[in-house]
Amino acid sequence: MRVALISLAFISTILFPWQCTVLLVGISSFFIPLLPIAIGIFADTLYYTSKVSLVPLYTICGVIISGAMFLVRQRLQAGTIGK
Repeated sequence: MRVALISLAFISTILFPWQCTVLLVGISSFFIPLLPIAIGIFADTLYYTSKVSLVPLYTICGVIISGAMFLVRQRLQAGTIGK
């Protein structure tokens, strides 16, 4: 299942609009927390141009989403284990 999610996320970066990719990566990040960083680096590799932006925006968004998912997973695991 994880391999399918990772493959679909990378393929959606190329083929689908960015909204579909964000939705897919957001859902997948509950199971694979580092996936947003990988997709962000991949998207910046494909689409980043230094003349348009000074910072790699997709990578920064991936780091923020991954950090949020680590916090969410930690809270969910603590809530279920504590009961």
